[in-house]
Amino acid sequence: MSFSGSVRTLIEGARTKLEHMDWPRHIPTLTDRVITLRPLTSGDAPSVQAASQDPLTAEFTVVPSPYTAADARDFVDSRSVRVWPGFDLAIVDDTNSFLGLCGLRAEDDDAITAIGYAVAPWARGRGIATRTTRLLIEYSWQIGAVRVGLDAYAENAASRAVARKCGFIEEGILRSAAQGKNGRRHDLVMHGLLRTDPGA
Repeated sequence: MSFSGSVRTLIEGARTKLEHMDWPRHIPTLTDRVITLRPLTSGDAPSVQAASQDPLTAEFTVVPSPYTAADARDFVDSRSVRVWPGFDLAIVDDTNSFLGLCGLRAEDDDAITAIGYAVAPWARGRGIATRTTRLLIEYSWQIGAVRVGLDAYAENAASRAVARKCGFIEEGILRSAAQGKNGRRHDLVMHGLLRTDPGA
C-alpha cells in the first residue's frame, strides 16, 4: 500500500468512527456561566505545573514526579490542538482564573464518551468537579453519545461522590486495573450514564 493510500485508510477509519457521533473538528468551549471549559493556552502552563505538585493529584493521576515547567509546557502545547480521539480543556472561572483540567474521550465502541478531570487544590470544595462533569455530559448528548463513562480509583471518595451526584450508576470494580505512584496498583470503579437514564 502506498503512503497516500495508508493516510487515506486512516482518515476513512476515523470518519467511520465519527459517523456515530458529531465529534468536533475543533476543541469546544463550554460554560454554565459559573465555570467555563475552554481550550488550553500557553498562559495556563504555570497553573498546570502548580496544580500538579499537589500530592492528591499525584496519587490519583499519572502525572510524573517531579513535574517540571517544561513538562507543563509540553502538555499544554500538545493538548491545546488535539481533538481526536479526545480533547482536554482548562477549567476557569468568570475571571479566567485556572481551576483545573478536564477532558472528554471517544471510546472505541459506538457513541460512547468518557470523562476525566483534575480539580486544582485551591479550587476544591466548591462543586467545580460536579459542574464540569455536568457540562461534559450535556455536551456528550449534544454530539450524539448514548452512554458516558466515568472511572474513579476506589479510594477516590470525592470522584465517586461526583459520579453519584451527576446520576451515574456504579457498574462494577476492576481489581488492580490501574497502576499509580511507586508501582502501587488501584482498583477502578466503573460508572456509566445512559441518555435514557432518569435525570440524564
